[in-house]
Amino acid sequence: MGRPSQRETILDAFQDLIVDVGAGNVTLDATAARSGVSKGGLLYHFPSKSDLFAGLCDRLAAAIDDAITRAPTEPAGLIRWYLSAATDIVEGEDTLWLALFAATRAVDDDVAAILGGLFARYSTPLQVLPGVLGEHVRLVGDGLYFNALVGGPLPDPDHLEQITDALVRQIPSTPGPQG
Repeated sequence: MGRPSQRETILDAFQDLIVDVGAGNVTLDATAARSGVSKGGLLYHFPSKSDLFAGLCDRLAAAIDDAITRAPTEPAGLIRWYLSAATDIVEGEDTLWLALFAATRAVDDDVAAILGGLFARYSTPLQVLPGVLGEHVRLVGDGLYFNALVGGPLPDPDHLEQITDALVRQIPSTPGPQG
């Protein structure tokens, strides 16, 4: 695998700085220094701090779109996929979410709105589930994800499987072909 582009290196540094010192304390100078890029090089890719946040949101949107393309379409598989992903914190992606969540308090409302939209986008595959089942799955998955993201306790795997099975049992059975 090749070296990351200068743009990606800058975004990595910005993301790490947000987590380390808080979104409100990150400067363009600190981001340039952390990334090993001149300030002019940083400004070439990202003319403002808002553009850096937009770059992080774009990065997250790409990860979400990739995950959605791999989502199963069969209801039981979809429920298992969503809840499994909620407890499977991906190295690096968890830091990206944390950085953007931290940013929503320290930056303008545009970042919060974008982040809310991205979070909603991830649950769009659940819209095929009947009635309120998709919303139940989303709420359980979101709770599991946030808990895992902040290092809270997760249910043991057997208990999580029982929760998942209870949600899967809510899928209405479809009648077989009439013969």
